[in-house]
Amino acid sequence: MRVPKNISSHAHVITGSFGAGKTTAIRWLMSHKPPQEFWVVILNEFTDAGIDALSVAESANGSYDVRLVAGGCLCCVGELEFGKQLRDILKSLKPARLLIEPSGAGHAADIVDELAAYETQGALSLDSVICLVDALDAARILEHRDANEWSQIQSADVLLLSKADLAGESERQAFAEIAAAQYPTKAFIGDCTQGILPSEALRSYLRAPGFSLVRDTETASTTQEFSVCGLPGTETHLRQLGLWAINWTLPRELTFSRVVIEPRINWMLEAYQTWLKRLKGVFRTGPGPSWLIQSHGRGLSAQDSAYRRDSRLEVVFDAKPTEDFLEGWRGMLREAALAPRR
Repeated sequence: MRVPKNISSHAHVITGSFGAGKTTAIRWLMSHKPPQEFWVVILNEFTDAGIDALSVAESANGSYDVRLVAGGCLCCVGELEFGKQLRDILKSLKPARLLIEPSGAGHAADIVDELAAYETQGALSLDSVICLVDALDAARILEHRDANEWSQIQSADVLLLSKADLAGESERQAFAEIAAAQYPTKAFIGDCTQGILPSEALRSYLRAPGFSLVRDTETASTTQEFSVCGLPGTETHLRQLGLWAINWTLPRELTFSRVVIEPRINWMLEAYQTWLKRLKGVFRTGPGPSWLIQSHGRGLSAQDSAYRRDSRLEVVFDAKPTEDFLEGWRGMLREAALAPRR
């Protein structure tokens, strides 16, 4: 069922492992919401006891609705129920804000994909995906990199150290290493204590092309449009600290062929290894996981990624890239892109 395009709700997904403080954060949000605004919360619990739903309802300020989807994972066990609830909420209730909390076993990336379908229809704006990392669990998450927990972190725009008041130096260091391992870099990284979310966590992070692996206060950069299959993306050039960086950010509607990208990039890494310092990219390659690739001048490594916002590639050099070189990269991206179905 298509939702009329003139409806727009602001949505946030708040994810994290069991005990990270997701429900506490939602309770805080509901107790501080403008009383004149109508908000809806979708909670995913393992059972149908509804304990979290009751606690959220008790804290709400003004008009609200709380929906419970029971089952281990919102987009697995509860997929049909989640879709039904979402359609009903957007069609009938039209909330100003929609808060979604997957269970600790939930796949946030799949929820982002589900919401993106409504976003393209203008039914909602997925402003931010927030992942809470329990300070007392950060070292374990960093060491083991459990696939589901790492996926929650990868899919987020905002990464917060929860229970930050309990964090010592080692816990903060583990969290910093988790954040540093993410690509693309997070739109915001911060702390969360007693469920109090920083205002930056609730900003709209729909598109954030202006980032770089090379950071400095004095940065000379230029951005131009880079279209692929008739869809607008961006190409950003940066120069600082004696290095050059080129970043391409491409719309999420595009998918890319791994069999085109991998050999072409391997050839370019071989040809330009003497002055290429770093390469990182993440590409949507189908309905499943995205594809994360990186190189530090010593071959190409690849793995699946839960990042869902767009596709992007950044290369960093210690010499100014020539126009022929840039055309090679542009050509590779255009040849690997698959136009969206109409």
